[in-house]
Amino acid sequence: MPKVSDTEHSEPGAHIAAIDVGSNAMRLGIAVRDNDGLPEIILRHREAVRLGHDAFTTGILSETTQNEALAAFRQFQRILDQHHVESLRGTATSAMRDSANGRQLAKRICEETGIKLDIISGEEEARLVHCSIAHRVELRDYFALLIDIGGGSVEITLCDDGEIIAAQSFKIGTVRLLEMLGEADDFNLLLSEYLDGARKKIREQIGSRQADLCVGTGGNALAIGDLGLQLGLSQSADRISHTELIQLIEKLGNTNIEQRIRVLGLRPDRADVILPAAMVFHEIMKLAGASTLHIPEASLLDGILLDMATSEKHLLRSRRRNLLGWAKSLKKKYHVDQPYAKAVKLLALSLFDQTRGLHGLGNNERLLLEIAARVHEIGMYVRVGGHHRHAAYLIMAAPLLGISDAEKTILAQTVRYQRKAFPDEGHEAFAALDKTERSSVCCLSAILRLAIALNKDRRNRVASIRVETDEEHLTLHLEGEGNLLLERWAVLKTSDYVTRAFNRSLNIDLNVD
Repeated sequence: MPKVSDTEHSEPGAHIAAIDVGSNAMRLGIAVRDNDGLPEIILRHREAVRLGHDAFTTGILSETTQNEALAAFRQFQRILDQHHVESLRGTATSAMRDSANGRQLAKRICEETGIKLDIISGEEEARLVHCSIAHRVELRDYFALLIDIGGGSVEITLCDDGEIIAAQSFKIGTVRLLEMLGEADDFNLLLSEYLDGARKKIREQIGSRQADLCVGTGGNALAIGDLGLQLGLSQSADRISHTELIQLIEKLGNTNIEQRIRVLGLRPDRADVILPAAMVFHEIMKLAGASTLHIPEASLLDGILLDMATSEKHLLRSRRRNLLGWAKSLKKKYHVDQPYAKAVKLLALSLFDQTRGLHGLGNNERLLLEIAARVHEIGMYVRVGGHHRHAAYLIMAAPLLGISDAEKTILAQTVRYQRKAFPDEGHEAFAALDKTERSSVCCLSAILRLAIALNKDRRNRVASIRVETDEEHLTLHLEGEGNLLLERWAVLKTSDYVTRAFNRSLNIDLNVD
């Protein structure tokens, strides 16, 4: 089977496929796009390979575990070949993220089966799960808490009126907890005490606002919904109240794994992790003040397929919503001067659009510049001196959905070089980017510097900019109020930087009232 890029988008009617390599199992889904362009799943296949057993004990995937994974992927390959799949995206989550040789296994899988496997971040995992939930649950007009429990991690996402405003990954997945705490008689007590350490961080993530809607996803969530109905605790498999969940935890705590398999009908690889999952849901619901857990048929696998079936234009629109929601929460948290940031953003985007012929960057880079302009002053919350460096650090430290690690670095470095030094390969983060990405940082940071200079006194005196370029010069024709001498002086102070970024000398032409 040929290697298939994770960026391809198929035509309506074509078979698309997704692979989700979790900590407890590996899943394959194959779908066709319906007349509305949405994926309709025609096949689901699951391989019970528990990578988390090694990942969360020794931190290294053993040769035996790797061979089991390779066997599972050879089976995936046979199924994919039978269905003539045109587009595939394979993802791996917490177990491979946290294993010292996870990337080595991904390379072996690609070499032996031709299937490219991306090890995604917790934030990307949360974004894809949100994509699946939003397709099935109305999130608009709600402050929603989304909880996705996997084997290795728990992704907590906050949505306000349908838009993601925050997301964070916590290392309290069910397999991880089981491997760490064992199956001792006092497991429930140990688990409760262990979760104490995560409560503060989860509380910070959720904040003081009470969730209007709480949604749980993952295989354990679906199993909890089914069990609640099966045991007569709830009226529906797609929701369970907090009180009913506590009753379910008590019943599960009074049964051993064998009884859960024989009496409750759970799979062996579900029977041991169902109790930790229920307890994690209980703790997070309690912190959020949520009375009911909604359990839709949503999953990471479905989110990947939906993402693949989405047009590039819609993807960019979705990314922009996510990033704007993140920028909005960041500006509020770090007390950014929002009218000023908006003015800088408008100036930066005007400069970007008028210099496309010089930099050749696309809409993705334009979006990164817009976000950079909105949040470039967040570092002042830490310290005014060196605020550009502090801002870059805060961006890299913050959970950020919808962009790759490289794009996140480009964003942070664009903000890092808003002032002071030129980009330098002696700076570790900048040096980690490839040549094209470093060029993007140089161009974007030059534009951001110009936009900041054009609003030097924060009085929005520049009314319009017209950019003119030739082989040797980049000329800014400025119109506005007053003599604009301060703005001209500030812009010309960036001339060396602009010349280095665009290989053009910088000129200013004023047309003032």
